[in-house]
Parts: sequence; C-alpha cells; structure tokens
Amino acid sequence: MTHGQASGGDAQRTAPGEQRQADEADGPQPGIARTALAVMRRDGGRLYGRAARVAGLVALGGLLLTVGGFLAAWPEFTEIRQGAVAARLAEDSYAPDGSRVNTMWLILLACLPFLVLLLHLACTALQTASARAVTGRARGRFRAILGVYALRGLLVWAPVVIGVLVEEAFTTTLFREHTVIVPKWEYPDLFALLRYGPPLLGAAIALLLRLGWTLAPAVAATEKLPPLAALRRSWSLVWGGAAAWFRTVAVALPLAALTVSAYLLLHQAARPLRSRTVSLFLDQGPDNTYAAYVAGLLAPIAVALLLAGVLTLPPAHTAFAVLHQRLVTDRERRTAPTALPRP
Repeated sequence: MTHGQASGGDAQRTAPGEQRQADEADGPQPGIARTALAVMRRDGGRLYGRAARVAGLVALGGLLLTVGGFLAAWPEFTEIRQGAVAARLAEDSYAPDGSRVNTMWLILLACLPFLVLLLHLACTALQTASARAVTGRARGRFRAILGVYALRGLLVWAPVVIGVLVEEAFTTTLFREHTVIVPKWEYPDLFALLRYGPPLLGAAIALLLRLGWTLAPAVAATEKLPPLAALRRSWSLVWGGAAAWFRTVAVALPLAALTVSAYLLLHQAARPLRSRTVSLFLDQGPDNTYAAYVAGLLAPIAVALLLAGVLTLPPAHTAFAVLHQRLVTDRERRTAPTALPRP
C-alpha cells in the first residue's frame, strides 16, 4: 500500500513534464506547445525568478567587462578628443584616424569571447532549470552543458568566418598590398561568385549545423552526456526522420522570431536611454564626447538583450526540453517492436 502511494505521488509530482510509458502508448500526447505552456504555468515563477537573478549577474559581469574595455580604449578616445578640439580651434573639419578606430574594434573583438562566455553561463543555468522542470530531474553536469554551448558556438560560427575570410582574400586587398586576385573589371562573373558565394555557403552550412544541434544543451541536461556526445545525439534525433526535423523547425523558427522581435521592440523602447547615458557620462565621468557617444550606443543594446533574455529564454528552453523528450519517446516507440526479446 505504501509502495502504491509512493508511486502515485511520483506520478503526480512529475506530471505533466514526465509521463509514464504506459500512458504514452495508450493515447496521443498533448502538443509540444501545450505541454511547454503547462510546465510554464506550473514552474514559470521559479524559472523567471532564476532568469532574473541570472540576468542580474550577467549585467554585473557585462558592466565590469565594459569598464575594462573602456579603460583599454581610453588612450584612443583621448587622442580622438584632442584631435577634434584642435580641428575646432583651427575651424577645420575632423574625422577620427582609421588606425585608432581599428584599434577600438580590436579591443571590442578581444572582449567579445568573454561576453559570449557570460551569455553561455546564463543559458546553461536556465537550461538546467528548464530540463528539471520538464523531466522532474536533472542528470547533466553544469560543465558539460556549458561545454555544449561553447563547442556548438565554435563549430557553427566556423563556416561563416571561413566564408568571409575566403571572400576577403579573393576580392579585397585585406591580405595583400597592391592588387586583388580576381579583378572585378576583368572577371565580373567570377568576382560576383567569390564575393557572395563563400559567405552564403558558410551561412547555409551554419544554419544546417545549428538546426541539427538545437537539442544538444537539452540532451546534456537530461542524458548526462559529454559535449561531443550530446552534439551527436542531438544530430541523430533531429535528422532521424522527416517528422523529427520538421517538428524541430516548427518549434525553433517561432521561438527565434519571438526572441528577435522581443529584442527589437525592447531596443526601440530603450532608445531614450542613449541620450540619458550620454548626459550621465559627461556629468559624472570624464569630458570626452566620443566615449560618451559609445556608452550611449551600448546602453540600449545591453538593456534590450537582458530583458529579451529574461522574457524569452525560459519558455524557449522549456520548449526545447519538451521537444527533446518527445523525439526520444518517438524513437523508442519505433525501435521497440524490432527489439530482440531477452532469453
């Protein structure tokens, strides 16, 4: 009697996130969106609370990273400011030196990996919580899920970067001093092919890889697999059949559109922060209008990113955890009749 009560309590505690195999076999399951909404209704407060706390930590880390970037770029800001003042006194026009602008771009590129790491840490924490809400348990290790995000990002962006580098090498003077390899005026068709072909091909490969590895974080969070194995498992689940990849696209596209739309709307709503940040920077900080201008550009972007992540990441991770569970269940159903009986 006690055992039966315990079993009933487990089923009640995990529903609707984790259903019994017998129930799955008896009747059709509710849709992925309906199941994800049920999980959000049950655990949405906890998930959004964690998202808010994670966003606060990411904001603090991003602020420290931004301050470090400004300190590294401050000599360039100072030289630009002095050049502008000298040009104004001479009643002449002024444009910043290209080498100084390039230096600031290099500083931004140096800060970018740390910013991506902050975002991956946030996604890892939210993916773990969403997987626990859907399945009633969390087997994956935090480091393994973080490794999935890092490895997936590196492999997905590699074709895009290679395509851009190939295009630059064949159509510009970026990697040489005097002339391009394929002159536009002599080979217009070949030039157009090399100008647009490698970046488009790299983007297409990146999209295919990203779609195939969509479920890798959810796999690492629930199946206790290392990063490379989680990527292979996600690839086999997504490309295991027409229905699997169609369901993945049907879930991923609306969530991507929702995330992008939320960011654009929030960025538009946060645009008044630009002028306020510039004024605050000049009032409380150094008298450098160029540094204040850059700070004003970054403020709405940071606010929109943080708020969009808080609003969209919990339901998105929950939906992907539900999709992973469904694809695993479907594969088990297909392979169960062909399994050999035990002796």
